[in-house]
Amino acid sequence: MTTTSVSSEPLSSNYLSNYTTASSFHNFARRHSIYGTEDRVVLDIGSLYIKCGFSGESSPRHSVPTWSYLGHSRDADGEVIRVNGELGELYHLDIMAKGNLTQIEERLKKLLHDIYFRLLLTDPKSRKVIICESPLAPVVLKQMIARLLFDYFQVPSISFVPIHLMALLTTGLTTGLVIDVGNLETSVLPVYVSRPLIPYISTTPPAGFSITKRLSELLYEHGRFIPPSNLHLSLAPHNNIPSNLLTPELLEDIKTRVIFCSPIMIGKQQDPTSLESYKNFSNATDLYYPITLQDGTRANLLIPGWIRERTAEVLFEGDEDEPSIAQCILDSLLKLPPDLRKPLISSMLFIGGTSLLPGFQSRIKQELLRIMADPVDYEKRRYTPLLRLNKSIKFIDNPGDKGAGRIFMNNVRGWIGGSLVGSLKLSGEELTKEKFSGNVTDWSIGNWSSPVDTLDRELNIGNK
Repeated sequence: MTTTSVSSEPLSSNYLSNYTTASSFHNFARRHSIYGTEDRVVLDIGSLYIKCGFSGESSPRHSVPTWSYLGHSRDADGEVIRVNGELGELYHLDIMAKGNLTQIEERLKKLLHDIYFRLLLTDPKSRKVIICESPLAPVVLKQMIARLLFDYFQVPSISFVPIHLMALLTTGLTTGLVIDVGNLETSVLPVYVSRPLIPYISTTPPAGFSITKRLSELLYEHGRFIPPSNLHLSLAPHNNIPSNLLTPELLEDIKTRVIFCSPIMIGKQQDPTSLESYKNFSNATDLYYPITLQDGTRANLLIPGWIRERTAEVLFEGDEDEPSIAQCILDSLLKLPPDLRKPLISSMLFIGGTSLLPGFQSRIKQELLRIMADPVDYEKRRYTPLLRLNKSIKFIDNPGDKGAGRIFMNNVRGWIGGSLVGSLKLSGEELTKEKFSGNVTDWSIGNWSSPVDTLDRELNIGNK
């Protein structure tokens, strides 16, 4: 049996902010307004991380875990973000049923307080705010954010901008199909000439949390725990992994460090969800993963190679009730007028942290080609109008293209777009503190035309 090991330590429970010496110099060299009113605070509030910084900057100053608090550090790299309790989402999509709104509001208030007064070191009363958001983010959450920023932090104004559009603007294009593969869900939004086509958005549950859940199940059943021992790893006893070791923090770390998308699809003649198919269609090596126990001793987890390679299959296993990511892309295209389908499938852009899995983009292309060339019965019935688009599949910022280089990472691309429009004063309609009555932009019910039209007009003026 071929095995390898993780050479470096797993991420510890202390997370350093990404405000490095280089970014310090860059930000120092930038000209900020003397009164701090021109450079806006840009926030991307996700379920696991909040990205924050100022408009005009090329990357977020900090990515703050939503389950953390800010501790003290004399380290040259800056403040330390320390984990406070177990990893957990700040909110769920079904926030009214699964979330304690009071608890969420208190957590968010503490996080924003640390962001303003400990990380960004700025007075919230003097800076406008741009919030990059998913068009289908819970309205209750948006109202909570607006209420906190206006009533508690006294910010002068807030602009809610669609993160899909912001991400697309970083490519220099105004038309594309933007696929946000986040933690809680995957959403596909067509953008045409800087206009988000909200009625044609498609979503599906398979996303980062689905991978974490599948990884936990597979490790519990098939992973092995190697307790502290002086014996060689191959000779030491191999036990079942205790369930208390599979913490959300550990699973998140394993997911980001050793999981990848297999380049090999499982054939239709096989059951794509069976463990035997996973094992037979996998080539990855087993891996020893070092962990530190509560008593400070060192132990290891043995992660089978097929788990590393096939855990992400949950993103590609779809049916009529819960489509895969590839099927979700086609669902969005199917809603579009026929003349828009070809230009949009030729300009696909991935954003979101889960899309950074190695091999993800090439695997999505394989899945789309498979559906178009050899669809199963329900796919053939549903996607017949799209089956001739197989030669038009192209990605924006494809690292596989000749001479291509990825300038912006997928997980921060939306924030960077918000920084860009903020620096150009193109953030669309502003919600001011004086006019705030508790209502916020709800993109899902059709009153989205006004802020988008405003932003569209500003972009067109800037292009002339």
